[in-house]
Amino acid sequence: MPIQAKQLNFRDVSSDFDDFFNQNQCNLLSLLNEFINISDFIPFSFYQKYYSKLGTNRDFSLESMLLAFILKNILSIPTIDLLISLLNISSEMRSFCGFLRVPHKSQFSRFKSNFSDELRDLFHNLVDITENLANEVNPFLSSILITDTTGFELYVTENNPKFYQSQLRKAKAYAKTLKKDNKDLTFDIEKYAQSRMPKYASSNNDAKLSYLNGHFGYFLKSTISTNGFGLVRDVNFYDSDNNLSLDLTPRETKDLYDAKSLIPTLETFFSFHPDFKYKYFIGDAGFDADDNYAYLHGKNIMPIISLNPRNSSDLPQSDFNEIGIPLCPFDPSLPMVYDGISREKGRADRVKYICPKVNKTVIKGKTTYILNCHNPCTKSKCGRIKQLTIHHNYRFNTSFPRNSLKWILLFKLRTIVERSISQIKNLLQIKASKVRSTVSLKADIFLACISQLIAFILLAKSQDKHNNPLAIKSLIA
Repeated sequence: MPIQAKQLNFRDVSSDFDDFFNQNQCNLLSLLNEFINISDFIPFSFYQKYYSKLGTNRDFSLESMLLAFILKNILSIPTIDLLISLLNISSEMRSFCGFLRVPHKSQFSRFKSNFSDELRDLFHNLVDITENLANEVNPFLSSILITDTTGFELYVTENNPKFYQSQLRKAKAYAKTLKKDNKDLTFDIEKYAQSRMPKYASSNNDAKLSYLNGHFGYFLKSTISTNGFGLVRDVNFYDSDNNLSLDLTPRETKDLYDAKSLIPTLETFFSFHPDFKYKYFIGDAGFDADDNYAYLHGKNIMPIISLNPRNSSDLPQSDFNEIGIPLCPFDPSLPMVYDGISREKGRADRVKYICPKVNKTVIKGKTTYILNCHNPCTKSKCGRIKQLTIHHNYRFNTSFPRNSLKWILLFKLRTIVERSISQIKNLLQIKASKVRSTVSLKADIFLACISQLIAFILLAKSQDKHNNPLAIKSLIA
């Protein structure tokens, strides 16, 4: 039986969307109206700046503009054009935002470009609010700081894959010339093509050539920190020299950037939030550098950072395994057992390891060591004890071993920051938004982070009491 095609018109689409939104608004708009008063979070300085020129005669209130962007992000609306279309269609969305009429596209754009710094201040104000809320929900997760580097692609010509392919074709042609003349038979085509790419995009000097997200591109590089919930605590746009050397592999280039970016990033973060205290810092091997360990120990934060094999040649090799655990002198296959941290007044903190053949018992607060070894390497009844001073080598003498269950479980939480970064990029819909301006992109990033924190406040205050701030989509399910 043939299927009859139905012709759709704009009125049908409008009605269908209105029906859909009316069915789902209880999961979002009603919750936002009940639990969120956006004016409670806006710093007074933002109001001053927004109304400084036109006073109360602005066509659209500050709260209305912010709510429109928050709605755009939570619903993952990719472009301002589509947001405007949906606002025109839905009277409920206009009423929620407080619009009597829908702003023009240029008004949304000017809002981002004119108030990027104020959006940053609003974001940090929400960080303070959500820090206390997260600590109430789960003190352990709120005591963890996780950091990772990423990049946000700008809409520039050089990010078109065809641009790199053109450089690669030129490199192949050059390689044929060298081979024909027998000048250089070990010529690396890809490295040469990468070296010929401009260091900056022609339309925006802030779009710098970098190796991020698994490929070369022109990014606005940033370092993002979250807590154990995945709540964004800081976004730091870090500028470093991007002069790529032919002697460096893409992986080495990224490692160099990661290692140097951590301390400036955390210094900036703690300057905004000097009262924040964290127990653990979790980072990938890119942050494996002596200065980073020393800095974190100085802040009384325990570093959970995996060793980078490229940096391991300077670690002591005798009587230690590859992750810094002392070995039994008579049997190198037996690593010694971690026994905590020794702290004495007037002495440096030391990591204590005991013989793997010792049974340790604690009775009424008294610790007893019983050695069960037929060929002991020491006359001590407690067996061999090795104490490593932490500050002699922060990377190697970690506060607790990298093969311990606690270290492994903590390090597994590192993926939280990656999921949070992915969520921010999905909220931005950066591939579809086609942002070319650095200021507008920064404003978009701060607005995405603001939306995440607003969603967490909403999830925490709602009756469901969600513990997962990354479950934003549950609000519109």
